[in-house]
Amino acid sequence: MKSIRMIGAALVGFGLVAGVNAQGKDPISDTAAVYATYQSDVTDVKDKPLSSAGDIDHALNSLGGHNPDQLSKGWIAYSALIASQNPEYRAAVRDIESFYGREALETGMRNDVRYARTLHGGDTAVSAALSATEADSRRLSTAAAYVKEQAYSLQASGWAKAKIGNSGSKARKLDSSQASGIPAKLGLLTAMNAPDFDAVLVQAGNTGAPSLWDNVSGAAGAIKIPAAVTSGLTGNRKRVKFGKEPVADQIATLAAYRVLGASTEKNASQISSAMAERETKGCLNMANLNLQQCVAAANQQYEVPFCIGEHALSDVGKCIGGVYQ
Repeated sequence: MKSIRMIGAALVGFGLVAGVNAQGKDPISDTAAVYATYQSDVTDVKDKPLSSAGDIDHALNSLGGHNPDQLSKGWIAYSALIASQNPEYRAAVRDIESFYGREALETGMRNDVRYARTLHGGDTAVSAALSATEADSRRLSTAAAYVKEQAYSLQASGWAKAKIGNSGSKARKLDSSQASGIPAKLGLLTAMNAPDFDAVLVQAGNTGAPSLWDNVSGAAGAIKIPAAVTSGLTGNRKRVKFGKEPVADQIATLAAYRVLGASTEKNASQISSAMAERETKGCLNMANLNLQQCVAAANQQYEVPFCIGEHALSDVGKCIGGVYQ
C-alpha cells in the first residue's frame, strides 16, 4: 500500500499537464504513457456530463485525436509492462540471461518472434496482460454507452440543438490531430517510469481486477491510483484468440526486454519492432476514419456525442479487445 500511495503522490505532485516532449528512462514506459493519456481522458468524459458545446469539442479532440500507430504501440507497451511483472517469467528470462548471456537471449528474440513466449511463464504473463486489456475494453464499452446516451438526453437542451457551423472543419481538425498524435502527459510519463509503479502493474494484471485507469484523470486536481486489489477476485484466465498469436508473441518479447532493462540504443530497433502491430493499428485507423465521417455528417451539437461514443470509445475497446477469448 505504501508504494501505491507514493505513485499517487507522484502524480499529484507533477500534475497531469498538457502533452510535452519530456521522456523518462524507459522507452516502453514512455510509449505506454500515450495509452495512459488516452485512458485518463476517458475518465474525464465518463465522470462528467457534457454541459456545453465546448465540452463536446474537448471530448471529441482529446479522445478522437490520437494517432492510431502511437495508440496501438501504447497499448502493446502497457500490455508488456503488465506481462513483465509475472514472477515465473521474470525468473525464466533472468535464468536464460545468466546461463547463456544477454547477447544469446536477445539474438534468440531477434531471430524468432515466438521465442520469448516459449519461456517458462510466458503464456501466464501474457494472460495477465490480456486480463488487464479485458478490464480496459469493458471500461471503454461502459463509457461509450454513457456518452451515446447523452446524444439522446441532450436533445432537450437548447444549446445542444444548435446547428454546427462547419462540421467539415471539425472533421479536418481531427484528421490533422490524428496525423500528428497526442503526446503523453508529463505526470503520466513521470509516474510510469517510477520504480514503485511495478506494484500497481502487478495488481492491474490480476484476473478480475478493475481497470487501472478508473481513477486516473487528466483534469482532476488530485489523482488517485487504485488501492491494492483485494483477494477473492474471480474470473476466467484469458487466452489468446485464434489468429492473434503474433500479438501475444510481441507482448512477451517486449516484456522480456523490460525485464532485462534493455533500453539502450542497441535495442531500439528491436523494441520498436515489437511494439508495431499492424492489425490493431489498422483497426484504430478505421475507427478514426469512421469518426471523421460521422462528425462531418453531424448537423446539430447533440449528434456529436454519438460519434464520440461509437468510434472514439466503443470501437477502440473492440480493437484492443479482439485479442483474447
